[in-house]
Amino acid sequence: MDFVLCIHLHQPVGNMEHILERAYEASYLPFLDTFEEFEGIKLNLHISGYLLEWLSREKASYVERLKNNVRLGRLEILTGAMYEPVLSMIPREDAIGQIRMHKKFVKELFGTDSRGMWVAERVYEPHLPEIFREAGIEYIVLDDHHFKAVGLKEEDLYGYYLTEFENHKVAVFAGLEFLRYALPFKNLSEIDSYFRRVESTGGKVAVFADDGEKFGLWPGTYGHVYKSGWLRQFFSYLNENKEWLNTATFGEYLEKSKPLGLIYLSCNSYREMGEWCLPSKRIVDYNGLLNRANPNDRDFIEGGYFRYFLVKYEESNDMHKKMLYVSKLASKKKEAKKALYRAQCNDAYWHGVFGGLYLPHLRSEVYKNLIEAENLAEKKKGIPHAILYDINLDGFDEAILNTKNMRAYFLLREGGVLYELDYKPQAVNLVATLMRRYEAYHEKIRSAIPRERVNGTKTIHDLVLAKEEGLENILHYDWYRRACLVDHVLGQDVSFQSFFRSQYYEPGDFVKEPYVGYVDKSKGEAKLLLRRDGNFWKGGSGEPLSITKVVTMKSSEDKILVEYTLHGEVKEAFLFGVEFNFSFLGSGGERFMEVGKERFGLTKKGTIPPSSSVRFFDPYQRIEILMSIEDPLEIWTHPVEVVSLSEEGFEKNYESTMFMPLWFVDLKDGKKSFQIEIHINGLRNNNHIQ
Repeated sequence: MDFVLCIHLHQPVGNMEHILERAYEASYLPFLDTFEEFEGIKLNLHISGYLLEWLSREKASYVERLKNNVRLGRLEILTGAMYEPVLSMIPREDAIGQIRMHKKFVKELFGTDSRGMWVAERVYEPHLPEIFREAGIEYIVLDDHHFKAVGLKEEDLYGYYLTEFENHKVAVFAGLEFLRYALPFKNLSEIDSYFRRVESTGGKVAVFADDGEKFGLWPGTYGHVYKSGWLRQFFSYLNENKEWLNTATFGEYLEKSKPLGLIYLSCNSYREMGEWCLPSKRIVDYNGLLNRANPNDRDFIEGGYFRYFLVKYEESNDMHKKMLYVSKLASKKKEAKKALYRAQCNDAYWHGVFGGLYLPHLRSEVYKNLIEAENLAEKKKGIPHAILYDINLDGFDEAILNTKNMRAYFLLREGGVLYELDYKPQAVNLVATLMRRYEAYHEKIRSAIPRERVNGTKTIHDLVLAKEEGLENILHYDWYRRACLVDHVLGQDVSFQSFFRSQYYEPGDFVKEPYVGYVDKSKGEAKLLLRRDGNFWKGGSGEPLSITKVVTMKSSEDKILVEYTLHGEVKEAFLFGVEFNFSFLGSGGERFMEVGKERFGLTKKGTIPPSSSVRFFDPYQRIEILMSIEDPLEIWTHPVEVVSLSEEGFEKNYESTMFMPLWFVDLKDGKKSFQIEIHINGLRNNNHIQ
């Protein structure tokens, strides 16, 4: 019987240098050190493109050691899509291009033509075999869950199958869930019993295919895997039992074995993904169903569908649809295409047990690469321009204003808000934030244990950890998306605290309702007129209220001028607030907010005395935002902080700073008008204005 050991190493595009260093020291290097001690063992390895670029640049000796093991026949290198996109989420030509790019890079580094491929997050759809074959792929490895979902049992999976799409054929191996949970957590006697059971049923091969980071980087695993010697003991066990349990590469097994048959698989991923991509409030129901089900029936309980993340998280859909839009622009420009490929890295588009979408630096990196690709690909002729275009494919037009140094995207169907503001020279989206939303795992926060008490014998899926205490105190949920130019019509009795907690009544119907938009482009400027004829609701009846905001962007200036006019038949006075959410990757260091002559940190929470002059300063993104606000009554501000789940447990993430000037409005005298000006400066060398 053969045992195919396949390790997948991955770091998302834009992950921080110190994280890559820690992963290398805690996992990648000691795993290779231990592996090389045992000459009889063979390994299959996939390294995603961003990490492989870093290793080839920073750890050349490590790459050379891998190359030597390839020459010795001990190591088979799998290819993948270069920057680890979920293939079903990107255009066909991009998918083929990414695979070919990674194959070429592997050939340059290791001198080998990869026959097999790692499928990111094992997200499979039935049309993918055509893409695989077009890119020169002969085999892939998925999870046993894919096969069980169409009716197979585990004993049917000790080999490989063939599948096809429109006559494009590929071999498919099944990574076994027992092994995925057993390595490196169970003791060797349990693992030995499993292998012997497989062998006794006539099984020809058992496949382990999972993340290499679980061998040292996951919480508590370094001590367990290396200091306590689990990996060395496991490799010793394999060597001692090699007469009946032979380690093999995928390629070797393919050469000597025939397929078990033909298979057609549905849209699927590994089992846990089916939970994570469900609507948050249905996850509890799903887990309840799983717990009640007979073990033999659980394979048929599918859960959700990966693409639903684009519905579950609007912010993910924003990035995804911008990516599709930019893909069309970048198709014929090499440098633009590489930036596009980097932006297609999957991690920031979804969220499960890892931080993913909730990590600001990953979302920022997606936008950085998309903006760079768009900068390289767009035609300068015709700028400035203003268009209405359904970029997010929801059936409603968005408004896009584009000038020499800025792009602004407005959501007409929901509040006429500014949901993306790109500053081209720095390739940064200043509104790359998230709303505070309920996640099913929030129910577990009070039972979470401190991270330092973990011993490394539980998998990451079983751990309930907290990186700090008191996280339950910041669980507040928004009822609208975080953006800029969010128009709040508030009663005079609304307090800052109730607004911060999102526990208040809003009599105006403007925040989530549609605005009518008209665009105009004249010489040197792009303009957008937004208007909603809504109501001020009181006691079940509405009093007419209209809000008009005119947005002007001149190509000669990095400024946005917003002119507001409110008029209607509202009998009582009210508060009107214009909410801004600026994202800065972090809240500490030298970042600050300056209101008048008073300086605050970005996590300032409360009411600030009014001032017409506001400044945000972020030397890390090399951005300064200057605001001129006409006669506000007062200013409210608070950090937008969320509790998310990562491999290290529950953690607090700063997403943006909410900043809202307010005005006292009494329409008995007719109308209320004022204006706000936003000026973006790029900084040079972290502190000098360009």
